[in-house]
Amino acid sequence: MSDKPYKLAKIVGPVVIMASAVSQEYGAGINAVAIQSIGSYPAVLGLVPLIMFITGLLMLPKVFMYQRFGGVASKSGGQYVWISRTTSPELGFIVHFLYWIGIVSAMGFIGFTVGSTLASTLVSLGITAGSWFSTFLGHIILGLTLIWGFFLIHYSGVKSYGVLVIILFGLILLAAVISIAVGFITPNSVYTHYLSSQVFKGSIPSYPTPQLSYSAFFGTITLFIFAYAGISAAPLLGGEARNPKRDMPRGIMYAWIIALILFSLVSLAIFHIISGQQVLSLIRSKDSYYATIPGIINIAEPSLLGALFSVIVTVIIAKTIVPELLTSSRTLFAWGEDRILPGIFTHTTRFKSPDFALFVSALFASLYLVYTTSVGVSAVDVRSLSVIIEMMALGSGVLLVSRKKEKKRVGKTCFQYFYEDCFNSCYYSEPHYYSQHIYRAQCSYTSSAIGPGDTCYSCWISYI
Repeated sequence: MSDKPYKLAKIVGPVVIMASAVSQEYGAGINAVAIQSIGSYPAVLGLVPLIMFITGLLMLPKVFMYQRFGGVASKSGGQYVWISRTTSPELGFIVHFLYWIGIVSAMGFIGFTVGSTLASTLVSLGITAGSWFSTFLGHIILGLTLIWGFFLIHYSGVKSYGVLVIILFGLILLAAVISIAVGFITPNSVYTHYLSSQVFKGSIPSYPTPQLSYSAFFGTITLFIFAYAGISAAPLLGGEARNPKRDMPRGIMYAWIIALILFSLVSLAIFHIISGQQVLSLIRSKDSYYATIPGIINIAEPSLLGALFSVIVTVIIAKTIVPELLTSSRTLFAWGEDRILPGIFTHTTRFKSPDFALFVSALFASLYLVYTTSVGVSAVDVRSLSVIIEMMALGSGVLLVSRKKEKKRVGKTCFQYFYEDCFNSCYYSEPHYYSQHIYRAQCSYTSSAIGPGDTCYSCWISYI
């Protein structure tokens, strides 16, 4: 077997890994979905901040798994590689294909959402012509411009991507600080007066709410998984990390801590301005824009700050496409490495970016954009479901590896070799002997043994 005819640039550090994950996490999930979840589960009302915090804590096992795998098994393809090597190649592909569908559909959905957000922002600033972006043609042109503009940035290499996500991370912190400060300073009476005088032109209607149930509580958690799903962007940079054993676990943990703090504080601050019952009234009255963070901040600060915040949030929602395009393309790249897809998917440019994988990702995102604009469907449920299935598959992989560890272990033995040797190219100069067995590397697709001097990128360890 010969060495790989392609190569990605290994220049990414923990800050870029963290910024990439946070850039995918902090977007529509916190600015719209978190508050408007009351429309789907009205029983939760003011419990949204608490549920957001609990959802973040429930992601901790996923973070630990990502740290463990990322530290010893960092490859382009991230979670797909982990699942396929710890369970089976077939399961890894099936699970991550659903995950990939969720990613490309989310890119199309966000491309659509930006049109509505930008139109509302411009109209609130007195630019009535901005309503054009909420039309069918406006959604399509703006969405395609964003998707293919970000495609060009990715095409120029992962260094350009790293610079961009760090800038976007700074923008996220600015938006979060504004949300938190305005939320805790502004009393609910300001918002109540505006709704009565400007929106409803009278008393705020009240709608009956069902009693809180376990199904409503955990259903809301399922929705909020969409907000935290962005941490999955971190492992996909494994093939481009400078020192993955050190940088990947750090970047993943930093991203989780920052997301947990920002999501919890922002949601708590916003529900200091607006009550859950007011959110429900706005949603049922078809005035849901005022139940988003940009709408709330514009009411609390109807000045230059409110206008600036609206523009920032529009950019933040749009930027979510950037890490999602990386996630989608690196998954296709990994499938190309494993020969699930044709070899052209592993082709890289002189900037060491997988151009064909990027092109296909952008193309499918564009198709979903057109579909969403035409039919009007959301990608939130698909995205959340794919994240849950991925977590279950990773957990199964950990259990299977643990069983192999108990069965074959002598000292550090097979568990260490399974991760370090198998995931790091399965390069053997001689057989390894443990517990009376001869361990060898075996290609997971051809089932042929990997002998001395051979290199395989899709393998497991078995014993004779």
